[in-house]
Amino acid sequence: MHRIAQSLVPAVLLLSVLHARELAPELRAHLAVLGRSARVGFAVYSLTHQQWYITERADEPLIPASTLKLFWSAAALELLGDTAMLRTRVCTDGVLLPDGELRGNLYLIGGGDPLLRLEDLEELVAQLRQRGVVRIIGSVIADGSLFDGERWRPHYSGDAEVVEPLPPITALGFNRNRVRVLVQANRGKMTAQTVPLSPAFQLVVRLSLARSRQRHGVHVSTRVLPSGVQQILLSGRIPPGSTFSAEVMVENPEFATAATFWERLRAGGIQVHGGFATGRAPAGVVELAVLNRPLQELLLLVNKRSDNFVAEHLFKLIGARAAVPGTAQAERARRYLHQQLWQWAIACSECRFRDGSGLSRNNRISARELVCLLEQVWRKPYGGAFWSSLPVAGVDGTLEKRFRTTEAVGRVWAKTGTLRNASGLAGYAMTEFGELLAFAVLSTGNVRHAKALEDSLIVQLLRLPPAAAYSR
Repeated sequence: MHRIAQSLVPAVLLLSVLHARELAPELRAHLAVLGRSARVGFAVYSLTHQQWYITERADEPLIPASTLKLFWSAAALELLGDTAMLRTRVCTDGVLLPDGELRGNLYLIGGGDPLLRLEDLEELVAQLRQRGVVRIIGSVIADGSLFDGERWRPHYSGDAEVVEPLPPITALGFNRNRVRVLVQANRGKMTAQTVPLSPAFQLVVRLSLARSRQRHGVHVSTRVLPSGVQQILLSGRIPPGSTFSAEVMVENPEFATAATFWERLRAGGIQVHGGFATGRAPAGVVELAVLNRPLQELLLLVNKRSDNFVAEHLFKLIGARAAVPGTAQAERARRYLHQQLWQWAIACSECRFRDGSGLSRNNRISARELVCLLEQVWRKPYGGAFWSSLPVAGVDGTLEKRFRTTEAVGRVWAKTGTLRNASGLAGYAMTEFGELLAFAVLSTGNVRHAKALEDSLIVQLLRLPPAAAYSR
């Protein structure tokens, strides 16, 4: 198994000099164009022949953007395994009597699933009915204690800028911690509701119908009341006969999930004599229903779709599950990743991992370290799960519309990365000669034309003769 260790550094450096010379002019012309407006790191390793192509700045720490997700995907697979499930459980501290009466509280316990939907809550209700539950003499309590209280990405990343406003990152929530507000103005009347309907939300409508030529627009503001209910205030003007729809960020997802689950229980024919709240489930609760979400489903969204919300949940999940020192889960996740990279002999001494999505401009990794990660994961038992989560050139994910008119279609599996001042592409490629390569190209600076140049660079890479030819 190939390892990047200190004892191999002289050989690696020798190969880098050799291949940098041999690869010109096919690749160096493309790198030169990229390098006019940005700092560029580029590294290629032949998995077939275990040889390196390395160009200038392959070791320079650059902003990875979303290629950072590859590190957290590998860490999650190493920690949890490729068959792992995220479990959302319904438990009780009471007893279920033969007549269907449940005497005790019902606990909805989050397992870090960012994809929980209203339909999933209804599935849990259906499972309770199958268990014979018809009446609950107690309250519905949402337990999101798997994650700590650091739920806003800019806070735990240390960023001064938001970049992309993400909802709270919580161990328990639903509908991606967003609720839709729908307003209809018809025949002089106005109706407003949240979708889904839930006692977690209170709508305050201060809208008027706009007259002809009158400016119109709806302003949405929210606040959490002392009761925990999120008040949503709608103000402004709306034209007659029109519909207004907007997504609103849920500020207290655990409370909203408790209230909505309580509502779904009642709608599903189960009487609930208590209310709803948030809290921690006591030890010894009995499981009554469960919903399992495969880790692989999250990885497909994280890598193929570059889903930042799901990626941050993966980051916090690693921090919650890793057996490393620390109280803040963001720091625990970082410690676990550094520990794992050390075990894989990837030094990463200048790496910085601030968040799980790559939105932070304070993240830093080098192209060589990305390729080393790809080489390590390729040899792991979960390498296939990792590989299948990557976008395929010209086929799906963030590469669906790239490489379409080139020979790269179906032969490049890679993660993209895009920020205002950073671009990247890292993954695997199969050359015309059947040689399997791991590659990474990172650019930091003016990256306006980086995508087209990245594509040209990788297409040229596919046309290279085998690495073995360079060692003759």
